[in-house]
Amino acid sequence: MGWKFWKRANPMDPQELLARGHSQPNSFPERLQDASMNPPPGSPQDSLPVGSFGLTIEDVFSITGRGTVVTGRVQTGTVTVGEQVLISRAGQPLAQVEVTGVEMFRKIVRTATAGDNVGLLLRGVKRDQVARGDVVSK
Repeated sequence: MGWKFWKRANPMDPQELLARGHSQPNSFPERLQDASMNPPPGSPQDSLPVGSFGLTIEDVFSITGRGTVVTGRVQTGTVTVGEQVLISRAGQPLAQVEVTGVEMFRKIVRTATAGDNVGLLLRGVKRDQVARGDVVSK
């Protein structure tokens, strides 16, 4: 089951693909290039504030006795324990809550910065009030 078997079973071997020009980076149809370069309007990235803290929620958990945890990657800025943040959906504010804890890779930290995958423990919001795609910002 070596190279010769693969070449017989697959009529498009690498040399044929190269000869036909399928290795060119700009060989995608124009409509696919446009779709991959520009995110659709109304996506969560459009509603992130410029210069301040922004996180798009990936998942929501409820911890009995502690509160609600939202997870995601910090897009911009920083957030520290004790700060007030705003949860919004499609550009409309939902609730203003306090960050009571920040956890990153099962390690408790005081501050989360851009690029960190974090879980934020929030006071003042229930699990069913927030959903994936909502934005947490300052």
